[in-house]
Formats: sequence, C-alpha cells, structure tokens
Amino acid sequence: MRILFAILFFAVAIFAETSSSETSKELSPFDHLGENMLWSAFGWPLAFHAVGGGATYLLSTNDVDLQVARFAARQNELAYGIAFTPGMMMGTFFPVLVPGYMYFISDNKALNNTGAVAAQATAVAFLYNNILKAISGREHPDAEKNNGKMSRDFKWGFFRRGVFYGWPSGHSMTNAALAMSIASYNRDNPFVVAGCGVYASYIATSMVLGAKGEAHWFSDAVAGVLMGASIGWYIGGTFYNEKQSQVALLPLVYDDYKGVMLTVVF
Repeated sequence: MRILFAILFFAVAIFAETSSSETSKELSPFDHLGENMLWSAFGWPLAFHAVGGGATYLLSTNDVDLQVARFAARQNELAYGIAFTPGMMMGTFFPVLVPGYMYFISDNKALNNTGAVAAQATAVAFLYNNILKAISGREHPDAEKNNGKMSRDFKWGFFRRGVFYGWPSGHSMTNAALAMSIASYNRDNPFVVAGCGVYASYIATSMVLGAKGEAHWFSDAVAGVLMGASIGWYIGGTFYNEKQSQVALLPLVYDDYKGVMLTVVF
C-alpha cells in the first residue's frame, strides 16, 4: 500500500511539472514585445548581425556570390524547380500559416504558446528585415547579366529600391526566426531542434538555388539566416526561461509520514 501511495504522489508530481508551465499561463505574441525587439537588435544577437554583415562583404568582394549565382543559373531549370520551388513557396507562406495555426486554431495549449512565441519572433525579424532592405537597396542576381559589380551593387539610403530589392534575404531571415524560436522554446526536444534547423537551411538554400538563382545572392541568405536565427533563439529563450519558472508538487513519503512539498523553480 505504501508503494502504491508513493507511485500516486510521484505521478501527481510528474503531471504538475510537465503541465503547469503550459496550463498556468497563456502566452501572447505581445508579451515582452518591446523588450524583445530592443534586445534582439542590441543584445547578444547583435554579434550575429555583425557577422552577417561581415560575411556579406567577404562573399561579395571575393566573388563567391557571383560564382554561386552562376552555378545556379547553369543548372537544369526543371530539376532545380522541382527541388527548390516548394521551399520558396513555403518560405513565403509558412511564417504566417505556421504561427497562425498553432496560436489561433490548435486546441493544444503547448502549441498555442509555441505559436505565440513564433509569431512574435517572425514579426520582429520581418520588421528588421524590411528596415535593412529599405536602407541597403541591393540589386538581385540576374541569370543573364551576373557579374562581380552587380553582386556588389548596393544603393544605400532610404527606399532607393523600395523594400523588394535589398539585403538580407527576407525569406531566409523570417523563416530562420520562425524555426529557431520554435527550437529555442522547445529546446528540450532534440527532434524539434534538428527539424527546425533542417527547415531553415532548406528555405535559405531554396532562395539561393531556386528560380535560376535570381532570387538572392548567397550572402543574402547567409546573413538572413544568421540574423533571423539569433532573433528567433533570443526571443524563444526569453519565453523558455519563463516556462522554466513553475510551481511543482513533490511527494514526501517516509515511514509513516506522507505529504506533499510545494516547490517553486526559477
């Protein structure tokens, strides 16, 4: 009987620990929004933004961008279309559809909260990307006209080429933020982390090699992934740390004494 009593208390404890963080609070995409927007740009992710900028300079000035674009332009358009057009389409719609489904449609509380985190990270990355594009105004590759000068053609200023031409890749940045926010918030599940990494890599690759290589330069995707992933991981991490702060019930069973200990974990 004592063993059954202990098992019952341990079951209660396990349930409390695994469910309290997802049921005690419903997350919103607006939670900590201002703080996360600030520190996604000027906190530790700033180092990754700087690396993205440095990588763009090196890859463009050493004609790596040009060689990758020419490689993509030479490939069989049908085969590469089959391989990478789905990635380009997913990269366009998934940043809206995935968080939207998880947050608004799913009946699963854990998915609702993950959707709130993903929606915020994607929105922040989208905002920053459009600001950078409006300032940089980088020319896109052209399969028939690619040259080194074109790969280094930036129009610095404000809206000199709108927000459709520019650096870094919006698809790469927003989808990396989407994927890494989900991975960061669910970092205890290695399968989720690995799947999110593969997804972000596929979207970035599709933007470089799809459409005859005319969507983005290689360095656009590299910078986009570095920036978006750091934003997503940071925002997901803030909510993950909050999820770890929880109330748990731990059983106390010793000889004739039986009870429950309430603990608060920070």
